[in-house]
Amino acid sequence: MLTSSPFLPLAALISGGLFTFALGPFFWWPLGLVSLAGLFWILTQARSTWHAFRLSWYFSFAQFGTGVSWVYVSIHDHGNTPSWLAIPMVAVFAGFLALIPAFWFALRQRLLQQSLGWLTFAAFWLLQEWSRSWFLTGFPWLFAGDAHLFTWLSGWAPITGSYGISLILALTAASAIQIVRTPQAVYLLPFLLWPMGYGLQQIEWTQPAGKLTVAAVQGNVEQDDKWLPEQLFPTINRYEQDTVPLLGTDLILWPETAITMTLQRYQPYLEVFGDQARQQGSTVITGIPFRWPPGTEKAGRYHNSIVAFGAGDGLYHKQRLVPFGEYVPLAELIQGWIPFFDLPVYGFSKGQPDQAPLKVPVIRDGEETALVLAAPFICYEIAYPDLVLQGAKNADILLTISNDAWFGNSIGPKQHMALAQMRALETGRWVLRSTNTGISALVNHHGEIVDRIPVRQRTSFTATAERRSGSTPYMILGIRPLLLLILIILMAAAWVHIGERLRG
Repeated sequence: MLTSSPFLPLAALISGGLFTFALGPFFWWPLGLVSLAGLFWILTQARSTWHAFRLSWYFSFAQFGTGVSWVYVSIHDHGNTPSWLAIPMVAVFAGFLALIPAFWFALRQRLLQQSLGWLTFAAFWLLQEWSRSWFLTGFPWLFAGDAHLFTWLSGWAPITGSYGISLILALTAASAIQIVRTPQAVYLLPFLLWPMGYGLQQIEWTQPAGKLTVAAVQGNVEQDDKWLPEQLFPTINRYEQDTVPLLGTDLILWPETAITMTLQRYQPYLEVFGDQARQQGSTVITGIPFRWPPGTEKAGRYHNSIVAFGAGDGLYHKQRLVPFGEYVPLAELIQGWIPFFDLPVYGFSKGQPDQAPLKVPVIRDGEETALVLAAPFICYEIAYPDLVLQGAKNADILLTISNDAWFGNSIGPKQHMALAQMRALETGRWVLRSTNTGISALVNHHGEIVDRIPVRQRTSFTATAERRSGSTPYMILGIRPLLLLILIILMAAAWVHIGERLRG
């Protein structure tokens, strides 16, 4: 009965649907273990490569269908797409993402079947998460490890990143099933990694290097009004007026595209307000579109950018762009089909890697006492573990700006905030975050929120942040040790599988 054809797809859908509730904003992390255990058990019933593909696709379709359902808000509410079309579009998006884990688990079935299945399940779970972080620009969302900001396993984040926590979770879930089926002591080993994580939490991997005062300004500009020409100068005035009382703070952060004209057009206003900020010893950092001027090699190209002005300086162009949000794939073919494909974006180009951090001087009594290097990340760039750890290597603090108004009051902005907290844990750096409508917050190097602004309010906060120096093991080694471990697991499983076939 339990292995009958109709039951397994239903079990896969239920298990996948549970997965989302392990993550932020719910953090019902035991459901993540139940979800993964369900998937492992279901895959043990797979009769063929195609069967494993279908079962894992059902699981992943439910996982993404619930976990990224917030894209409906941007497609329907702000993209003016009718519900009858927006809902299938979300389903297609979830179904496409589900192809990636389905491919990996089908490959597992084809090559190894159930040889060392509890180990290969964890290995292929990690492979599908990792490949999803770079395939077609990447979508590093809904990783199992991101559910464990507040458990013992968070101690592993500075060593293995959230990838390593995902591997531990998959091992634990598969081991729990194996213990029930075949009680053996070896299946208890993954459970020892949990108290080890508690011990690792007691280690300070990075060191304090000084303090600075910071502020985040949340303008709370309605998304439907944000890009209207008549709202341009009222928005600029809003941010400047809200910032004047904060002058004297070392670093003041505005959200993504807080200024909706290009940097070149805003330059005269920037210089005036920048002089005022400089006189008070403040660096203002804002998101703003950038357009290369005529006569340059990239003339006419746009970037989604961050600029620092006032006492500090620096310019950053976003590297990881959002399809349909910042550029339209195959634009000449699909624009005009539905309003969602014609959203008011510039057609941004991606920035170069290895851009310099922003410079924020700490000024006391008219003298510069320290120079803070800030690594900037725009919108869902903060979700990319590899990108953030590279930027953190040359920075004392991390900055991230976003405009999560695209997703309303859904779980999307809350998931986004939790990802910023995980990046703080992995790098041992404080993170300052400013968004248009929330969540704007300051996060310490333990991933804990120190201060925040209520959602959907026009306000700001000021706080004292800590500069951190040094590197976590994860910053130095990245995912390479985990990939090596996976290679060893796969080689061992292949050896066992070949032996089983020869004996059979």
